[in-house]
Amino acid sequence: MEKRERGSISLYLLVVALLMTLLAHMALLWSQREFGKTKQRLLEQQLRQLNNSYFLNLKDSSLAPGQYQCFAGVLQPGSEPVEIIAKSEDSTDGLINFFQVQGTAANLGSAVQRLCRLSLNFSESQRLLAGQYALASKTVTGLEYLPQEAVYKQASTEEVKLPQVRFFYNKAASAMTADEAVSEGLSRHFNYLDLDKSFVFKNNSMLLGETVFVNKSSIEIGSGCTFADRVAIYSQKGNIIIGNNVRMNKALIHAYGTVSIGTGCTINGLIIANKIILKGTSSFSADADVVAPFVSCAFTN
Repeated sequence: MEKRERGSISLYLLVVALLMTLLAHMALLWSQREFGKTKQRLLEQQLRQLNNSYFLNLKDSSLAPGQYQCFAGVLQPGSEPVEIIAKSEDSTDGLINFFQVQGTAANLGSAVQRLCRLSLNFSESQRLLAGQYALASKTVTGLEYLPQEAVYKQASTEEVKLPQVRFFYNKAASAMTADEAVSEGLSRHFNYLDLDKSFVFKNNSMLLGETVFVNKSSIEIGSGCTFADRVAIYSQKGNIIIGNNVRMNKALIHAYGTVSIGTGCTINGLIIANKIILKGTSSFSADADVVAPFVSCAFTN
């Protein structure tokens, strides 16, 4: 009887020891995994701070097109190799610039930080127009509706030429709905919509935010819409139709084809197109500030 009891106790102690060993091993594995997660979080945090610092230092610099190594070194813990690369890219007409700073940790595929910025400048011919004229077109229909004919100029091919807005493809925001334009505003960063159909701003919409907004096809601005902030709106291959009673506080409107303007509009800025159609009396005023450089907020892509 005593031997059986001693045997039972020994077996019990053995099971307890095995369980304790198993728990210790599981605790070790868990601690190693948590250490790995903590290490990656620390590395990503350091990489983000390093990347942000270089972006802030360089974002207002006029870097020639090319790629630049800003930093090559290691981060702790683990002496992790990291590299910070800046890239500047221009459109072929030199009016649009894409700037990016990217930080990469060599051995951690997910540890990548990236910040980008887009900027748009204007040709000399268009800068000379702004501030003097509110309308610039090769032909205009509806001149009888203009209270001041001096706001119209017989524009040249160079003056109505669009910047190479296709450069924004895969660099600017590529999706937006009319409802998002109202609820989220326009200034997340620049927008290039590669649509083969018109983009329509709904009637009576209040649109907030300073931005460059491009659609490959036409753009329709519904009656009663208000654009409260500075905007540049381009139709790359189509027309721009502006409804009645539209208010634009500081706008550049530019279409490859025709800009059609309803009655009762109040537009401060510059409208450029190969043809402008006035459908009624509206108020236009020139503003040189609409061709000041546009710079997007920082974004990732």
